[in-house]
Amino acid sequence: MMTPRRPSVPRLLGLASAVAGTALLVLAVPRAAGTQWSAVRASLGQIDGSHLAILGALAGVCLWAYTYVLSASLPGLTRSRALVLNCTGSAVSNLLPAGGAAGVAVTYSMTRRWGHPPRAVAACIVVTGVCNVLARLVVSVAGVLVLAGLSVPGIGWVAGAALPAAFLAGGGLWLLRQPLRRAVRHRVPARLFRGSAARAVVRMRRFARRCRHDCREVWLRSWPRLVGGMAGTLTAQGLLFLACLWVTGAGSGLGPAVAVFAASRLLTQIGITPGGIGITESAAAFALVALGGAPAAVASSMLLYAAFTHLLEIPLGCLTGAFFLLHEGRRARRPAAATTLRDSSEPPARL
Repeated sequence: MMTPRRPSVPRLLGLASAVAGTALLVLAVPRAAGTQWSAVRASLGQIDGSHLAILGALAGVCLWAYTYVLSASLPGLTRSRALVLNCTGSAVSNLLPAGGAAGVAVTYSMTRRWGHPPRAVAACIVVTGVCNVLARLVVSVAGVLVLAGLSVPGIGWVAGAALPAAFLAGGGLWLLRQPLRRAVRHRVPARLFRGSAARAVVRMRRFARRCRHDCREVWLRSWPRLVGGMAGTLTAQGLLFLACLWVTGAGSGLGPAVAVFAASRLLTQIGITPGGIGITESAAAFALVALGGAPAAVASSMLLYAAFTHLLEIPLGCLTGAFFLLHEGRRARRPAAATTLRDSSEPPARL
């Protein structure tokens, strides 16, 4: 008789984090906006089907815009496959705390099944990760600077902490650039290890050198598409944010709403809950109400935004993942057209 397998600690932590994020979204957002659930339900009840269709279309634009970033960072990746990859990886990331690691594993597995070489996939993962963090950091700093001139309680010390942190992070990376480069090249002696450990160190050192070279090549070749794709993605997300405020009649001005959206982008990187859900929306709701928004409408708009940018991606990602398993998992692995980073003239077969 088989005994049931006990759930592992990471799974339990992931489940607890997802539950905590949902609880924050349901309980903390109305409290941060200074309203009650009865008022939030009444505000949500005024939204009709046409409004939901507009929000759904904008959410689709957000997902499609990011396919330009993925296809630019991985030669030979088509837009349709990039969309499947984006939806499936986002669903996994939205279910787990610090779900980026699980999303990376899904990205690697799917792209390798499509025949892309490991070096190209590694460069894609690194480049897209750096682009996401840097874009959100720049947008968040700009938003905090704008909010610092507005009457938002507590934004002064946030601005005072965000700017030094951004400069310290950038300066630290710049100062460590040469030492890390020397360490990758020859300062990590394999003689400190023996046998298989020494061989593993040598392989890791070679892989790090190649990955750095590949990432630099991807950036030099595709930086206009990477920058444009990230700008388009953040712009689409901002339009969805503004549309959620519009359909609920939150009454926030255009300028303050854009500033709040920009300042809250870095909160999505907090790994306490998947995608920072609950934390980002609570902070944005507090700031919008402080800037004159209607509490119940603001709370309902933040719940709508979380539903279309986070919760909706989970069932959609399950569908794209099932599509991948059914249609791609049965095929034998085929070499991608871009076997090197330079050759991308003939993309792999389209879906």
